[in-house]
Amino acid sequence: MLDGFKSATQGMMAMSVKQDVIANNLANASTVGFRKEGLVISSFTEILDREASGMEQTSSETMSGHQLQTSSDLHHKSVAHLSQGALKETGSAFDLALDDNGKGLFTIKTSRGIEFTRAGKFRLNNQGFLVTPDGSQLMGHNGPIRATGSDFKVSDNGVVSVDGKQVDRILVSVFEDSEDMKRAGSTAFQAGTPKVRASNDFHIKQGFLEMSNVNALQEMVGLMQVMRNFEANQKALSANDQRLQKAVSELGRVR
Repeated sequence: MLDGFKSATQGMMAMSVKQDVIANNLANASTVGFRKEGLVISSFTEILDREASGMEQTSSETMSGHQLQTSSDLHHKSVAHLSQGALKETGSAFDLALDDNGKGLFTIKTSRGIEFTRAGKFRLNNQGFLVTPDGSQLMGHNGPIRATGSDFKVSDNGVVSVDGKQVDRILVSVFEDSEDMKRAGSTAFQAGTPKVRASNDFHIKQGFLEMSNVNALQEMVGLMQVMRNFEANQKALSANDQRLQKAVSELGRVR
């Protein structure tokens, strides 16, 4: 009976977290470069099994990064979906879109350190560096990209030219495992582990922006399913409560 209480409570907690994830996806359905999030739910036992398997493969792996819920043995982790978003033509020379099935990310230097993003809306700051709207610098293979001149062009493979002279090549990075990506703001990510490498398998479209990869209709369907599951767990919790009350009452009569 107590197991029933635990299962129903854990189910309600999981659905509450999933509802928050879906709500955030819907809120960013029109955000340039936003990556949809999904929820991975594991039991403590499953996590231990995975970690034990990893330890057998390499002794350098550690059990870090798991945020276990203190009131249950379920672990909730949101993971970014790296599918390609729709491309929107803007005509601005400083708008850049990655066209690579969602694999790569622009590398940017922020006040927090190196981060990664699909949002390709850039501008020139007062020093002539290509920066995001919040001032983070776009990185090339030789460092922050500076583009002072009148004729700014980016080739299909990311080579930046100013007035016909090659300046640098945009540094596009790829995560070996999307679960290593830690969200930093609405569209940027940090590397949870150093498993990031430079990519050569991409195309850049100048004068375009990649939109969010959220499908609002799918998210609404998912939200309705979450609500149904939450109600089902709520009913199960109520039924278990009634059974417990009945058992306590009968025990009292026996005494």
